[in-house]
Parts: sequence; structure tokens; C-alpha cells
Amino acid sequence: MHLAHDSIFAGHLGIRKTQDRILSHFFWPGCYSDIKRYCRSCETCQKNAIGKPAKVPLVNLPVIDKPFYRVAVDIIGPLPKSHRGNRYALVSIDMATKYPDAVPLKRIDSNTVAEALLEIYSRVGLPSEILHDQGTQFMSSVMKKFNHLLQIKSVRTTPYNPKCNGTCEGFNKCLKQMLKKVSDRDPQTWDRYLQPLLFAYREVPQASTGFSPFELLFGFEVRG
Repeated sequence: MHLAHDSIFAGHLGIRKTQDRILSHFFWPGCYSDIKRYCRSCETCQKNAIGKPAKVPLVNLPVIDKPFYRVAVDIIGPLPKSHRGNRYALVSIDMATKYPDAVPLKRIDSNTVAEALLEIYSRVGLPSEILHDQGTQFMSSVMKKFNHLLQIKSVRTTPYNPKCNGTCEGFNKCLKQMLKKVSDRDPQTWDRYLQPLLFAYREVPQASTGFSPFELLFGFEVRG
């Protein structure tokens, strides 16, 4: 249970996701109660707990079944300035598989964000559509030229209503909580944990799909 909940590759996720992770490999009588009790007694989770957020409604967009046809992007921060100088993270999540990615950033100007998007695209391929809010870094002439060059359609959310990007908004809250928990002793180390926490999220089944993002994308269960 320690490995499935407390390690940096587990990310202190909630009871249900911890149960899914453990029960994909092990079972014993009373395991559900044991796992629930273990998660609820986790000191790190208790110290960093927040009230249960309301469910974020999704924007009324067509269902996407092709991986990375549409990705939702957002920026989280400012976070505590890390030892490496990072204060933000660009977050991307595939609307079909819920597969997330993120890049730590020192700045959030258009050029820096475009470079981070290119880094993500180099790993997963170019999307056909990108869903984002109306932040200046996404609406600038630089970003318009960037999207035009790569033949990516820009889809904007409604002003002052981040819930229109519900998939990314929900992941942002989860990621920020995981970062807060694992960097509790030294908040300036949050960017060192970013990739292991992304792994933790990718390997557990999502309620909306019944499968892990990794399994939907690659067709097999990752060894974690």
C-alpha cells in the first residue's frame, strides 16, 4: 500500500485510484477496507487536504475517439519558484484518452509557451485542434502563426468561464494537489516530481473511460 499510494510514482492519489492500482495486481480479504483506511490515515494527504471540489461540467463539444485529435491546454501557477527557476507549468491533456503531459516553465510569454507545446507535440504528434482559454499567450499573433504553420485549429473557451475546459481544469486541480503533497517539505522542488506524478496519473483507470490513459494510448498496462 505504501508503494501504491505514497511513492513519487503513485502521487498520493485518492482511495478509488489507489484501490484500482493495487487490485490490478493483488487481492486479499478485506482489501477494500484496508486500502481505504490506509489512504485516510495518510499524514501527507491529511495535511494537504482541501474540501471536495464540485464536479466541473465539460464543454458541450463532440465526443473525440481518436487519440490526440483534440488536446486541451492550460497553465498552472504561479507556483513556488523552484530551485531551477520554474514558476509555472504548461499542461496538456488528450480529450480522447485523458493522457496528460506537462512542461515546467520559468515564464509564460507566447514564445516560451510555443516552445513547450512543440516539446509536447514531439512526443505525441500534432493535434488537429487545441482547446484553450483566452489568455494572452494563447491569443497572441505568435501563437496564431504557430498554429497556422502546424495546421492546428484553435478552439477558445468562453471568457471568465474556465469550466468550459472541464477536462483540463479537473486535471489541473489533481496535479496541483499531488505536487503540493510530494513537495511538502520543500515546495521549491515541485518541478523535480512533475514527470513521476504524470506517470502516476497515466497508469490508473479513469472513471470516464474505465481504462488508464496509458492503456488506451499504447494498448497494454504499464509496469508501475
